[in-house]
Amino acid sequence: MNALKKLQPPIAALGSILLALTLLASAPAQAGELKFLMKDMKTALNGALGSASIPEFTRYLARLRGDVDKAGRLPYADNPVDYREGMLALSANLDKTEQLAKTGDLAAAKQSLQAANQTRKHYHHLLN
Repeated sequence: MNALKKLQPPIAALGSILLALTLLASAPAQAGELKFLMKDMKTALNGALGSASIPEFTRYLARLRGDVDKAGRLPYADNPVDYREGMLALSANLDKTEQLAKTGDLAAAKQSLQAANQTRKHYHHLLN
């Protein structure tokens, strides 16, 4: 029993150290994932804007939507309030774009996507 009491503090300390290392290691991993998603968002956005048909546009738009949804679930430690606000605004812009794409009006959908891009640029500037 006495030996068990002697082991408890070192085991507790080890547990705390492991928890801290896990939390520290996840931040760079999430930052790397966010950077990848942001680059892919730009690629998908440019692909959608350059598309010649609604089916092509909607494929890129779906890719963009997936990236935005994933990025919106990631934490952003530097400025979480503005980051969350920006992701919600971008998502709302994409909702409008998706509705226009469903009508088959490619020009209107692209115009809406341009507005979403302006939102993206605004928050990107705000956060950097």
